[in-house]
Amino acid sequence: MKCPSIILKVTDNSFDVVNVNDAYLKLCALDLGNMIGENFFALFPINPYISDDIWLNCFDSVIEQRSGVSLGIRKLVYPLNAETTFLDVRYYEIHHTPVLNNQNKVEYIVRTLTNVTQHVIQEELYNESQKSVQYGNWWINTQQQTMELSSGFKSILEVPSYFEPSLQSTKQFYTSEHEEISFYRSVNKAIYEKKMFKKLLRIVTAKGNKRWLLLTGRPDIVEDICIGVRGVAKDVSEKLAYMDKIENQHNSLKYIAFAQSHLVRAPLARILALVHHLKQRFDDGNIEPQLFDALNHSAQELDSIIHDIINRTVGEKQLIVDDKE
Repeated sequence: MKCPSIILKVTDNSFDVVNVNDAYLKLCALDLGNMIGENFFALFPINPYISDDIWLNCFDSVIEQRSGVSLGIRKLVYPLNAETTFLDVRYYEIHHTPVLNNQNKVEYIVRTLTNVTQHVIQEELYNESQKSVQYGNWWINTQQQTMELSSGFKSILEVPSYFEPSLQSTKQFYTSEHEEISFYRSVNKAIYEKKMFKKLLRIVTAKGNKRWLLLTGRPDIVEDICIGVRGVAKDVSEKLAYMDKIENQHNSLKYIAFAQSHLVRAPLARILALVHHLKQRFDDGNIEPQLFDALNHSAQELDSIIHDIINRTVGEKQLIVDDKE
């Protein structure tokens, strides 16, 4: 066997090592001669990630049932008989297979360890990514009228991991009956047309927080029969809030542009006209022309500045429009 395996002989007081394959020896960092005939728990008295009570009684279930038993996925140090660091921690799926004697009692136990470290890490990373970007998966069984939600979706809804979703229990998250009807109308249309759908849904979490979800789903068709609908939910509350903020800024810039091009320029235009009129009327030299020249220069300068501001405002407005798109 390629996976780490060890054969133990069951006696009244101990579980003695009969044979060990190379993979298990590598895992333990021990020689075969140091293990043969030794009590299993003398070699491995503790597991730092499992309580002593569970560890020292880990063979009880296979002896009682006299059939193969899976202990599930357990965290183990590597190597098993040495101090470890975080990087040395591995995950193994552990199986105990009994070998019965003529009296139908367990005489030997074959203990195998399947390394599932990469699978566990990938699953943890996936769950963490769902939490960080607020993604979740959902599934509706149309035949049995049941529902399943991933841990990421439960996190969005702010419900505990043991929450059992159903068509009835999820009614609490809709902000109105209209929202619920609208969602199932989209689901039914996707089933009928056998197409993917997208739906923006407003919800209220279990803690009373209002959120916007973008739901994407598609029907599962088997032999032309829809057995369910599955999809992805994304929390887009922050994005919509950002777009609202940009929209408010856009409206403010529109007003600024109007004020600059009409409200400010109107009196400025009157000033320029007045300067021109006065200069024509008093060309006889009674009033110093330098005064009008200075007033005219200031007005022209102000006009140039306002033109520049208007051009910049239009540019900023276009940037905001592009960002929204």
